[in-house]
Amino acid sequence: MSRRKVLIVSAALVCGGAERLAWLILQHLDRQRFEPILVVLSGLNDSFPEPEGNKVIYLHKGNFLDLPRIVWRLSRVYQEEQPDVVLSIVDYANLVSVLARKLSHAKPKLVLDERSHSSINLKYEFLGRLKIWAIPRLYPEADVVVCCSNGVADDLINRFNIPHRMIKVIQNPADGDYISEMAREEFDHPWLTSREMPVIIAAGRLVVQKNYPLMLRAFARVNCSLPCRLIILGDGKERESLLKLASGIGLNGKIDFLGFQKNPYKYMARSDIFVLSSLTEGLPWVILEAMTCGIPVISTRCPSGPDEIITDGINGLLVPVDDETALSEAILRLLNDKDFSAGIARAGRKRSEDFKVSEIISEYEAVL
Repeated sequence: MSRRKVLIVSAALVCGGAERLAWLILQHLDRQRFEPILVVLSGLNDSFPEPEGNKVIYLHKGNFLDLPRIVWRLSRVYQEEQPDVVLSIVDYANLVSVLARKLSHAKPKLVLDERSHSSINLKYEFLGRLKIWAIPRLYPEADVVVCCSNGVADDLINRFNIPHRMIKVIQNPADGDYISEMAREEFDHPWLTSREMPVIIAAGRLVVQKNYPLMLRAFARVNCSLPCRLIILGDGKERESLLKLASGIGLNGKIDFLGFQKNPYKYMARSDIFVLSSLTEGLPWVILEAMTCGIPVISTRCPSGPDEIITDGINGLLVPVDDETALSEAILRLLNDKDFSAGIARAGRKRSEDFKVSEIISEYEAVL
């Protein structure tokens, strides 16, 4: 039986959800049935390892004015590689992949993968308005649109008029074995080794969508009642403004911005609570990762995804979006009730087992 050649198109190799998905598919796709090739619209990024044992094609995208050249180059890749199917991940790569197929003589099956609540998330992006205009015009040209949550699917159907028949919901996988192994790695952060006071942890890009100002203000409230510390993993353009806010509300010495960490799990596993304060998500990988690490999770009930993972009060806590009081009260509830917190953590870890890599990859293989 001949193998199906699959082009996996990703905008970049950075440590985000889209790239993590591409990485997992490359690692776990059945090589007896599929021949995967990774196409990266940008160039090689030192912060993300190049997948070993896989063919990788870099198109070296520049700024947004480079769009016509990237579309043309991807169309040439279609013609040269003659793939059976193209799987593109996230809106920019999706739009480029559709345009490239229209331009190319090769007409592979086209599967788009959407990973955010686009009608909200794109409002915060530089090219958001252009993408909002383009999605309802170009996504219907594909064969299948995979969504990482029911909320993302509903958004595309109701806000962008994508036909329901095109939509397939495939949730994010949690690679429990890998996360557990990485969580055991040694490290020496003094707050997590001395255990002088509770440590709250957050992880994600420092961007507006993650609403870190809410987290800092809620954390400041918590500190008035119970001294604790906050570690934030991740980089982004909001870093300087967040440092200024932290200083302005008296959090110097109580919060540590550690930047991007290749292994966030060793920090998560030794913290007391994980908090997600986002305004919008797709289906947050980081919730599944924190659950796998065995710590209780608090998340805003943002569109979309957290309430598709968490049952409030059972395997995590959900609070309203942008509600400083509710978030601080949820943190204090877990810090002050150790038995309740431990029960939430146990149930969360069990919930993370519902997102097995093998089962999720099988769903992708069925679509490809």
